[in-house]
Amino acid sequence: MLTVNRELLESNFFELVKAPSTSGTADENLSTATIVKQFEAMPYFQKNPELLQCHLIPDDGFDRKVITALVKGNGKSNKTIILMGHTDVVDVSDYGKNQDVAYEPEKLMKRLDPSSMNADARNDFESGEWIFGRGVMDMKCGVSVSIAMLEAASRNQEELSGNLLFVGVPDEENNSLGMIAATENLLELSQTHDLDYVVCIDGESQFPYYPGDSNKYIYQGTLGKFVLMAYAVGKETHGGDSLTGLNANLIISELTRRIELNMDLSDSYEEEVFSPPTSLKQTDTKQHYNVKTPESAYAYYNFLTANQSPKYFFDKVKELAIQAMTDSLDKQRRETEKFFEMSNSKGSFYDWTPNVFSYSDLVEMAKEHGGQAFEEHMKGCMDEWRKQPEMDQRILAVKMMEEVYSFCPDKDPKIILFYVPPYYPHIKPTTETPEKAKANKVVEMVSEYAKKEFNEDVGVERFFTGLCDLSFVSLQNAEDVISNIMPNMPNWGFRYELPVETIKKLDLPVMNIGPYGKDAHKNTERLHKDYSFRIYPQLLAFAIKEMLKA
Repeated sequence: MLTVNRELLESNFFELVKAPSTSGTADENLSTATIVKQFEAMPYFQKNPELLQCHLIPDDGFDRKVITALVKGNGKSNKTIILMGHTDVVDVSDYGKNQDVAYEPEKLMKRLDPSSMNADARNDFESGEWIFGRGVMDMKCGVSVSIAMLEAASRNQEELSGNLLFVGVPDEENNSLGMIAATENLLELSQTHDLDYVVCIDGESQFPYYPGDSNKYIYQGTLGKFVLMAYAVGKETHGGDSLTGLNANLIISELTRRIELNMDLSDSYEEEVFSPPTSLKQTDTKQHYNVKTPESAYAYYNFLTANQSPKYFFDKVKELAIQAMTDSLDKQRRETEKFFEMSNSKGSFYDWTPNVFSYSDLVEMAKEHGGQAFEEHMKGCMDEWRKQPEMDQRILAVKMMEEVYSFCPDKDPKIILFYVPPYYPHIKPTTETPEKAKANKVVEMVSEYAKKEFNEDVGVERFFTGLCDLSFVSLQNAEDVISNIMPNMPNWGFRYELPVETIKKLDLPVMNIGPYGKDAHKNTERLHKDYSFRIYPQLLAFAIKEMLKA
């Protein structure tokens, strides 16, 4: 069984943490350069430099790269284990006056005031058993352990009946463009080096299930996620004459009220039930103050999936959108009637239909009405948007939808539904192939090994709930993606796309075995030293040994 060099592991870990790599910025290239330097220091890659590669992400405005490093074993088997991890982190704005040392745990911990922490974080800080800092748990430790595992394999090639492939990807905290690009790299490497991928292991830290949860977990699969946007079109009017229009904020609020925390829109798998959807943003589209009511507003909602396809929820939301439109129109008519009654006056009513369209419906209308002029207009818009790589994908989707809508003749009130990035397919544990059944069994064996060797209770969970890049190595609802998501995501094919056919070809077994940490994305993010540097590497080594067995 492989044994990592702990001194080298910790040294490389702190060096990697120190490299700022805020997701969605050019700084991500700093962590890439650090990792490449660490691999280049290994005699194996000095002798075999062609096995260490940086793959440029296509059409990426920040020139970010996917790192792959391959250590070949004794040649008796082409079985290959992928050890993957993301190299980016969320920003450090939550550290306030300590932002300048957020990437340097030793300096940060000298400045931290434990009295300002919650009880759990304060106890951990005072125990001396934890390292605090941005990226220490999410996920510079997992990446560092994977690098250390390849270093150990490079020193023990004759004992390795198979191969280890490291994959380091940027942008996981944003749109996962790194892992999406990496799928093509994985396929190409498998063909170039005749690799038989038997499992993809992510090194994300375990996520607690409730406040104060001190349990440790490993995972057989991962939850999926999609983001559904609703764009409401109202009828603008002067604020002093509110009954002569229809406020888009009313429409979108009626829909949010029906979606927010609606357990009928939550997914489940066997006896497990997952969180219901929630709104991630809601706003109208007015850019500055005036006395007009907003003509349009939008909201986007986070959905988790474990079993059902996004289309299943899309259809349910469409029904709720019709209800929201109907109730908004009814309210406008009801209050107008009350106004006439209270003012002893008479007037007419608007006769709008509660319309709900998908983005694909909108595109068909625009093509029919706009013809070649529509196609040329959209091409010109996309040429301009290419010059703005920093533009948020959700904003881009709104802009694309608005340009399409400008060619539609129907300007009456309506709701338009569409997907926006990112989309994470779920991977539920399955025994549909011997390889996937074996991976599930090995995760259970790792748990037993942890108890036997270290007296550690490590629970086996079917789904990693923190969302991760494992989602992109298998696709369990491929046909729904092709038929429903692709035509209803404005960005698809322009700055965002899943390589569906490539993912279908990979179709890999997965597992997540990672370090022990707490408070990801918070200024009390921390990592347990002993478990993460002593026990976790041995659990990973055990999983590698078992997966490479004949």
